[in-house]
Amino acid sequence: MSTTLKSSLLCVIAVVGIVAAAVTIVVVAVPEGLPFAVTMILAYLGKRMMGDPAMVRKLFACETVSSATAICTEKTGTLQVTKFWVGQESIEDGGGSISPFVVELIRQGVALNTTAGSPLTEYEKAIHSWAVMELKMDMEKMKKSCRVLIGVEALDFEQKRSGVLIGRNNDDTVHVHWKGDAEMVLAMCSTYYDACGVVKDIDDGERAKFEQIIQGTAASNVRCIAFAHKQVPEEEYDDLKEMKRVDGRSLTLLGLVGIKDPCRTVICSQ
Repeated sequence: MSTTLKSSLLCVIAVVGIVAAAVTIVVVAVPEGLPFAVTMILAYLGKRMMGDPAMVRKLFACETVSSATAICTEKTGTLQVTKFWVGQESIEDGGGSISPFVVELIRQGVALNTTAGSPLTEYEKAIHSWAVMELKMDMEKMKKSCRVLIGVEALDFEQKRSGVLIGRNNDDTVHVHWKGDAEMVLAMCSTYYDACGVVKDIDDGERAKFEQIIQGTAASNVRCIAFAHKQVPEEEYDDLKEMKRVDGRSLTLLGLVGIKDPCRTVICSQ
């Protein structure tokens, strides 16, 4: 082994020793050091898992996953939309009790906020199927009635949301549609539609109620997806067009859907 290589290895070992000693001192000498060190390590593991890609909602899940020795897959069937909310009202009759104006906006968000030329994800297939069956969405009609002005920002594992800027052909108005992880989309909204189509402010109390709905779906192993909308004034559209950006500020929440991954029925024969 060359002298240079030996020197490099000794330097690496020395650095590792210094870091280990520093962490040990922090943990032993400072009472708050252990929680800090644990949080730092879990954050690092969570960031590494993002590259797999795997979305980590809670850092302490990394510790649980690291104890797993086997992962069972291929037990689920087709994803299905099992819950639907407009405002804080759970809708059980499809879109029959909702304002037609709100239903039309949701149809637009489902039909047009999809990456052009790319296959639909499993979540998008479930949402499209639900919109066709429950909201009577006509995909071709929706695509002919509107035009995409700024292409879809793809739904990825870091952003967990996607947006599109569209123009209506019948009145030349410009609209923004966003969809994605309910917590992230809710954070982008300052108002919401109720089932009657009335726009209401999202204050701290209302936001807490929406967060409770979202957390309740997660506890039931249901993935919550939110839809949001905003009509863009003509003067703002010029700026967005120049920057080629989809505006994500001060949106109005259209609704929430809960998507479940049901277990398939397994028939065993002897």
